[in-house]
Amino acid sequence: MKTASISIFTFLSFIFMATACSENDDVDCTIAIQSIQNQLQESDLLKSSAVKGDNYVLNFETKTITLPSNTVQSLTTNADEWKSTLTFVNGSTYTLPSIGTSIDKLITNVIVNPSGYNPLSAYAVMNLPALGRMKLIVHSKDGHRTPDITHFFRSIEKGQTVTILGLYPDYNNKVTLIYTDKDGNEHARSIIHIQTGKLQNPHLPQKTNVVTANLARMEPGMNLISSPGESEADTAIPYMIDADGEIRWMLDWANHPELNHIDIGCGLSRMKNGNYLNGDGYRNKLVEINTVGEIVQSWDLGAMGYSFHHDVAENADGKLLATVSKISARLANGKDIRYNDYMLELDPVKGTITQEWDLAAMIDSARYELTDPSLPGAAFGQTQSNWAHNNAIVGVGDDYLATIRFQGVCKFNHAGGVKWIISPHRGWHDKYQNLLLKPLHADGTPITDPEIISGEKSGNDFEWPWGAHTAITLPNGNIMVFDNGYGRNFILSRFDDESLYSRAVEYEVNEKQRTVRQVWQFGKEGGHKYYAPARSSVQYLPQTGNRLFCPGMSNALSDGSSGGRVVEIDPDTQQIIFELEIPSVVYQRANRITLYPDNL
Repeated sequence: MKTASISIFTFLSFIFMATACSENDDVDCTIAIQSIQNQLQESDLLKSSAVKGDNYVLNFETKTITLPSNTVQSLTTNADEWKSTLTFVNGSTYTLPSIGTSIDKLITNVIVNPSGYNPLSAYAVMNLPALGRMKLIVHSKDGHRTPDITHFFRSIEKGQTVTILGLYPDYNNKVTLIYTDKDGNEHARSIIHIQTGKLQNPHLPQKTNVVTANLARMEPGMNLISSPGESEADTAIPYMIDADGEIRWMLDWANHPELNHIDIGCGLSRMKNGNYLNGDGYRNKLVEINTVGEIVQSWDLGAMGYSFHHDVAENADGKLLATVSKISARLANGKDIRYNDYMLELDPVKGTITQEWDLAAMIDSARYELTDPSLPGAAFGQTQSNWAHNNAIVGVGDDYLATIRFQGVCKFNHAGGVKWIISPHRGWHDKYQNLLLKPLHADGTPITDPEIISGEKSGNDFEWPWGAHTAITLPNGNIMVFDNGYGRNFILSRFDDESLYSRAVEYEVNEKQRTVRQVWQFGKEGGHKYYAPARSSVQYLPQTGNRLFCPGMSNALSDGSSGGRVVEIDPDTQQIIFELEIPSVVYQRANRITLYPDNL
């Protein structure tokens, strides 16, 4: 919510709108005025009045103000305008804020798509009679399972601009606005209708298919899809889809003067202040964006000697973590560039880099074999310049996890010291062997089959991650990662090979014993239905404990087409709680996220 601050002087001028007593006025008038001014607070509304003996009693919400009855001639109330006019016997008047009925006349303007970049948003400009808070309800369509969107704003102001999110496209949306006191007690409400237009971007999904939605067991929120648009050379289009498969929020930057070519990257991540972080691989910047798509601030990586790719997120300490390429970095021959193998930490306040990590100095940059230029999907394969392909970094306490597509999952400290690596053991040179975790069977006994350890075959109860994306830590300390299955067992196949599969997989790591055990997986049993050779993500859902499994491309969908999926799973029962198919779509990541940040 945007707010317009109002000074005490403005408050008194607006609320009381007094006709000052002239020099001939009775002194009692001046005393009465001063009594009101000294006692009344900006949050007080008049509830009632009464004459009790020699006193004229004004009952406000938080206090009672008593005036001599011989100074007051009358009090008239206009409930529609939320004001009462106090007339003194000498003819002077004061206008007091008072309890009203409908807040229709407090809404001074409604602006659809106020930024020009979020057509499913609006601003409702409010002029409240006293300090208060606003609550809104964006009503769902009749017969839809998605619950109404409700949000209670934190701002306590008189002049407020209420940010309305979650409107349906091409629809006359019903929105309830509720005015409360600063403690949340309702004063009154009004219903407004907001007509939106059709979404114009041709690269949005034209249809979706909700396969299942068990609303009672689903994690609340919307499904944020971080789509690159037509391609990674196009303008990214993040959007949110509800439980009925309808787009309810989107950012269309096609006409933005700075973000009109924003590309690459894994998409939006929410900051603690409620805004979003995104990386711009076209201009090599990190950008902070508000909920309607406006730039709040940006950081120029290019000027610092880096280009952006894939991931940026805010760490627990407020620093920004980003996957980058260093423009000056070269292979060992000193001539050919290398890329997708640096990470950095940036202080967003100072705009300075506080740490740089070079993967070539941390892990085995000579490990190189996941490539086959003869295959149709060769563009997704490893090259000498793109030997690592780091696609994610996340803070884990004082340490960090890097998801390195062609090398595995790596945990390291702030100084760049590698603690362990989850990866097939084949191809790693001797100096890195002590960093590789040793696999265990499900019962905790060591795996001794050298082909499983090397990754040349999969075990019944253990498989390494292949072409992985977005490793995260779970509340139990385990690691969950999207195992794309690209190059599984060092075999590169056509993407339409029906034997291929992707998984969400959970590993238990014992750092002292240097072991890794597979404790949960989902997706393998679905085969090619869930196969995504690249991109994709997993997410832990904190309110339900469910997991979100998001294969972002090439899934075999139920209508015979291909596209992306969002699947919510109960890990205890393996039951699918929610499944969404998005035909003809490729996306980098998907997340379940609340439409409104908690602190707005």
